[in-house]
Amino acid sequence: MSVSHPRASRIAVLGTSLVQQNHFGNETSLATSARGWMSWAEVLSHGRLSCPVHHDPSVPPGWEPSNRPGVSRFFSGLNFGVSGQKAIEIERRLPRLLQSDFDLIVVDAGTNDMMVETRQTIANTRARIASTLLAAGKTVILLPILARGIEKWPAGGAERAKAHWINRQSIEFAASHANCHVFDWNSAWVDPESEFGEPYAGYSNDGTHFSVLGGFAVGKALADYLETIVPRVPTRILPRDDRFDPVNNPLGNLASDLGAETTTEKEQQSHSLGGKLVHPGTGVWLEAICDIDVPAHDDVLGISLRLKDVAAEGQEAIALAPFRAEDGAVFAFPHTQWKGALRPPPLKLRPGGTQPELYLDVILRPGSKPLGIDVSRIDIRPVSNPVRA
Repeated sequence: MSVSHPRASRIAVLGTSLVQQNHFGNETSLATSARGWMSWAEVLSHGRLSCPVHHDPSVPPGWEPSNRPGVSRFFSGLNFGVSGQKAIEIERRLPRLLQSDFDLIVVDAGTNDMMVETRQTIANTRARIASTLLAAGKTVILLPILARGIEKWPAGGAERAKAHWINRQSIEFAASHANCHVFDWNSAWVDPESEFGEPYAGYSNDGTHFSVLGGFAVGKALADYLETIVPRVPTRILPRDDRFDPVNNPLGNLASDLGAETTTEKEQQSHSLGGKLVHPGTGVWLEAICDIDVPAHDDVLGISLRLKDVAAEGQEAIALAPFRAEDGAVFAFPHTQWKGALRPPPLKLRPGGTQPELYLDVILRPGSKPLGIDVSRIDIRPVSNPVRA
C-alpha cells in the first residue's frame, strides 16, 4: 500500500555510523547529539519532525556497533544506524527493522563499502534495500554516498569517481520508483571551491563523520527538504490551565513555569527550568520540550536541554548533548543565530518519588562575552510507553 502522507512524528533513519551518531547512550543516559544531522533537523523544525528513540541496553544480533560482540547501542526506536556496517549487513537487518511503526525512512548505505566493493555491487545493494522498503509501503529518502576529506579518500582517487557514479544511479532509481526520493546531503556538506570535493572546513572531525557544524548544516537542509514531503502540524500551544492532575488530567504539563530568559556569563552553567516539578509516579514515561532562540555568538560550545530523574537509579535524557573529541575538547556550535525546539528522548521514572529536574546546560569558551537565550513554552508531561509490547 502506498504511503502518500508520512507522519512527521515517525521518521526513521537507517545506515552506518553517519546515522547511529545522531544518538548516543550508556547505562544511565540517552541523548540526541549535537553532531547529529537528524538531531538538528528535529530542533530546527521546531519539533515538528521527530525520530523517536528510547533507552534500551539490549544487544540484538547484527546490531552491535562496529561488529563488537556484546556491545549495545543503548537505544531502540527509529534510529536504525549501526556503525561500521557494509550495505549487505544493513540489508540483513531489514526484517527486524520493518517490525517497527514508521512511514518515512532516510537511508544511508555503501559508504563503508567504497574501498572493498565494486561500484555495481554497492549500487545494486542500495537498490535492493530501497526496493524492500518501498514494497513494505514506506516512503524512502535515499542519501547519496557522503563525500570524504582527502585524509580518507585520496585526492583524485577511485573512491570519488565511484561515489559520483553510484549517486547518479540513486537519482535514476528514485526517478523510476514512486515514493522514492533523494536528499543530497552533499549539497550542504561539500565546499564547492574544493578541487577534490571535500567537506567545508570544520564540518567534519575526521574527514568522514560529522562535527557539530556539519550536523547543523545538513540538519537545516533536511528540515527544509522535508517541508515538501510531510504534512504541516498545528503550532504547539500551551494553555496555562493545562496542568498535570493525577485524577482529571494525568497527561498535563508538569512544569510550573512556562518561560525564562537565561544569561550565561561563565564558561559552563546549568539553568534550572520549569520550577518545582510534580512526580507523576514510578514507571511513568516523561517527555520534555521547550522553544529556544539563540543569538549569533562566536564562542558557544554547547546548549543542551537535560531532563534528570534524581532517584537512586534514575537516568538522564538530553537534547543536543555536546560532542567532544577524545581529549575532551568540545566542538563549537554554529556562530549564526538559530531557533527551534529542544526535545530529549523520553525518560522512564525509577522508584524513589523525588521530583524530576529540568536544566538548560550552556558551555562557552573561556573569556567569552555573555550569552542571553530566550527559552519559552516549557512542556514536561507523561507520554505513552514507547517500548513495543
